[in-house]
Amino acid sequence: MSNDQKLQSPLESTKYTLITDPKILEKIKLEEADALKNKLQVLYIAPNETEETFDQEIISKSGHDLKQSAVSVGQLRAIEVAIWFDDPNKDSPNSNERIHRRIINGRHRYKADPSWRREYYDFSGFATKDDKLNPVLEYNLAKGHFDMQKKATKGERTVWARNMCVLAMKNGIPVADCCNWVVKKARDQGISNENSIREVCEDKFKNVEMKSRKQDKTFESKGKDTKEVKKLKKVAGEKYQDMEATKLKLENENTQLQKEMIGLREDNTKKNNVQEDLQQQLRLVANIEQEHTCKCGIKSEMKVDAGSGKVLVSIKK
Repeated sequence: MSNDQKLQSPLESTKYTLITDPKILEKIKLEEADALKNKLQVLYIAPNETEETFDQEIISKSGHDLKQSAVSVGQLRAIEVAIWFDDPNKDSPNSNERIHRRIINGRHRYKADPSWRREYYDFSGFATKDDKLNPVLEYNLAKGHFDMQKKATKGERTVWARNMCVLAMKNGIPVADCCNWVVKKARDQGISNENSIREVCEDKFKNVEMKSRKQDKTFESKGKDTKEVKKLKKVAGEKYQDMEATKLKLENENTQLQKEMIGLREDNTKKNNVQEDLQQQLRLVANIEQEHTCKCGIKSEMKVDAGSGKVLVSIKK
């Protein structure tokens, strides 16, 4: 394969529209330049996609070295990026539901080289009046084609499953039935297999499934929720989502405070080192005494006080 050959993204052969319009691409480039100027994320990575979800072999270069590979054979695979100009969260620095300029696939390439070439996919066509979350869902499904099928870390797959379950709750699915909903959505899209998804779904999203198995064994009847119960479950799901968002915000603020504390400790250590160095220099200077005799015959002696840092002058008769 020559350096000029490029690998086609699997997204190009599916329902996701590759942006090729020069005017739209120019608009994206201007947005990226503005974000860089204001020291914001150029390509968005959500706060729950932490360092722990990256492939550490790639990060440490003990496995595939992306930079060296790019030098040897070129940037064969572009970073796939989602675009939705009307995204209500497009300016958010910490929303897990923001998708505008968010990386679908290629976080490791972006980390290795922020200028790595990219391809942009238009998600605006998925927005509907009845379902404003649809572009967010479609983004996660597109991401799932990579996170659930490539050599991904368990942490990366867990984050994907959790994001899908949160969207399920926002769509009125009871908390404990979210895993089943995700499995069905993934199966309809040809993403992964049922066992792989259930493995990374948190237990709180699978309780109904376990209860149903128990009912089958004990011949308990499976009751159906009334409209009121479904309504209450939907409200509970929304409340849970708000709590999760608050929790994430507090965790981010706590992380920032810890970083600031570390910075203050480092500054204090530097300050102490400078003070100690000055004291050492003053102690050396304190050993130096000078005597001066003026024309009138009066002698004066000068020396440095290491404690106060002052120059002391005494007159000798």
